[in-house]
Amino acid sequence: MWVCKNQKGFTLLEVLIAITILGFITLGVVSVTDDAINKKERTSELNKNNLAIESALSRFEWDFGQIYSPLYFSTVMNMQSMNQNPATFDGNGDGQPDNPDAKPVQQNPQLQMYYEQIIERMQQNEHFSALSKEGLPIPRFYSPEKNVFEFFTSSNRRKIENVRQSSFAWVRYGLTDMTPDQQKDDEDRKVEIPKSLKNLVRWFDPNDPWGTKRIDVETIKAGVLLENVEVLEFSFWDAQRKKWETSLRTIQNGESVIRGVKIFITWYDSQGVKRSAERIFRNHWPMVVPQEAPNTVPGQAGGQTAGQTAGQTAGANTAGDQTGGDEGGDT
Repeated sequence: MWVCKNQKGFTLLEVLIAITILGFITLGVVSVTDDAINKKERTSELNKNNLAIESALSRFEWDFGQIYSPLYFSTVMNMQSMNQNPATFDGNGDGQPDNPDAKPVQQNPQLQMYYEQIIERMQQNEHFSALSKEGLPIPRFYSPEKNVFEFFTSSNRRKIENVRQSSFAWVRYGLTDMTPDQQKDDEDRKVEIPKSLKNLVRWFDPNDPWGTKRIDVETIKAGVLLENVEVLEFSFWDAQRKKWETSLRTIQNGESVIRGVKIFITWYDSQGVKRSAERIFRNHWPMVVPQEAPNTVPGQAGGQTAGQTAGQTAGANTAGDQTGGDEGGDT
């Protein structure tokens, strides 16, 4: 058997050089891996913070996009015009009746009494203010403060079969203090996050939408949409003055018809960074309140005329609605 007698192993210097090179390679791999993990965590945290604000605003858009009031298509009921003799109706304003040969319309006394009773009850109602000319209750939208907005919406979807609910509901957005669980975790909060912040919450009441009282914030459980909120402000579009107002009462018919809402919100994300967002929302209804047609006899075909007028106006203003969204919609 042949045996090689010149076999030599690695010297100590060669082993040390190999270990050093391997150490540098390992250090580089660990550094790259650690950097990738850190970037992943930062990206995930950023996506989580962005998702939180987008989810909150999307929830509001879902509710507000289906805000309901009959005044978007109709007008307030006028008992005097309902009882007016069409033979004496002067829609042209020329001092002469438009149709002197028209036969008087006899209103049902029982129906008239029924409407009068409902209108009287509406005067003591917190949720509804009056009736439309079709006899539909007109919601009374509510914003006593800049950070509170309560409105009537058709966005309800029954989650349980045969529950006594319709598609209508009252929804309220506002601020509340932190929950007890959040207060327990207060020690783990970032130093940059103040302790006096609030939660953006949503109250939703679909069980008795035709009730007379405001949402009871003490009994209805509120859903937290966004934490660590510092400022929340609702502004409403005034179509006549072409400006945003923080009070519905300063807008003509503002408590019954909403033309647009602007939300300004300031909050701290999970990294302690102060952030702010401003978003404009426009409901999908036509942006013009229909008026009584001059030659229309009060109480006859009013709903049909109003619907046609609103539909034509909405179609004609489609391009303007799309281009004027960021400006609040100059209508």
